[in-house]
Amino acid sequence: MDKYWQKIRGGCILAVIYIHCKAGNDLSIDTFNGFTYFIIRNLANFPVDVFFFISGFFVKPVDNNVLYYKKRLPKLIFPYLFYSVIYLIVKFISKGSIGVKTIIGGLFLGTAAAPFYYIVVLVYFTLLTPYLQKCIHNKAISILIMSSTPVFIVISHLSKIYSIGIIDFGIKYSPIWLSFYYLGMLIKYYKPNFNKKALWILLGGSFLFELAGTIILMPIENFNAYTQLRFGGMFYAAAIVLLVYEYSKNEVRKESHKLLCRLGDDSYPMYYIHCLIISLYGKVIEYKDSMILPLYVFIQLAFSIFICEIIIITLKKIVTEKKMKIVLGI
Repeated sequence: MDKYWQKIRGGCILAVIYIHCKAGNDLSIDTFNGFTYFIIRNLANFPVDVFFFISGFFVKPVDNNVLYYKKRLPKLIFPYLFYSVIYLIVKFISKGSIGVKTIIGGLFLGTAAAPFYYIVVLVYFTLLTPYLQKCIHNKAISILIMSSTPVFIVISHLSKIYSIGIIDFGIKYSPIWLSFYYLGMLIKYYKPNFNKKALWILLGGSFLFELAGTIILMPIENFNAYTQLRFGGMFYAAAIVLLVYEYSKNEVRKESHKLLCRLGDDSYPMYYIHCLIISLYGKVIEYKDSMILPLYVFIQLAFSIFICEIIIITLKKIVTEKKMKIVLGI
């Protein structure tokens, strides 16, 4: 993966860490802290969709399913299980005990830490990849697959509005992100051209749509109005991935944004580690209403990235190459 795409991954992991920093989704947008969170949080509502798009975009043609699974799945499953166990141990230490359901959910359903659902879903998509590649030439099936995201967004909203917990539980492990993974595969295969000006207009319009959607969804009880699983978020992320693709065609690659490249290189292990560091920061410096939230989150973000990089650099020096796939997933 060249430096351009590593910068995109670096930007995505920054957004992921920001999203998991001190939340302000319960603040009124009539206040300074609430309004700034309202704007910045919606601006950051793209990383998971972009990560799935990149994963699909860089999938190589699968000639042998077994060999593909042997090569790809261990890189996903071993680090996932390793860090899931670590997070479960931390929960056990902090609470004094954990139930069987917590252990099973943590190991198999991605509930050991907030962002681990992504890995579970990516494992599902990896298992589907050889079959998805065969669907690329079938227009009807491709349309059906691409409709999965809007369909499941509707189901997700209905499950929240009518408090249907069973459906909501299934949403996390459903094809709700499949459209973006498959879109990456389609674009890589067909190499279409898009009008950049039109995409920028779509980006601006979808962002306004996203802001409006957040305001509309805020009154719904127990509903995260800032979730990426909204129609505004879907169009906003789609505009971003298409722009990212169009700008990837530029032949000139400027040697800049080295920090983003570094974060892109370390994005996978950082995805696993950052929640522990964010939690540590929150315990050392507790947020108070009198604080300026954007400044507090910026320091928390910088602190988390700095400590994560120190941990990753240290692990790279002390972990053998053979164990690197388990500890760092690289």
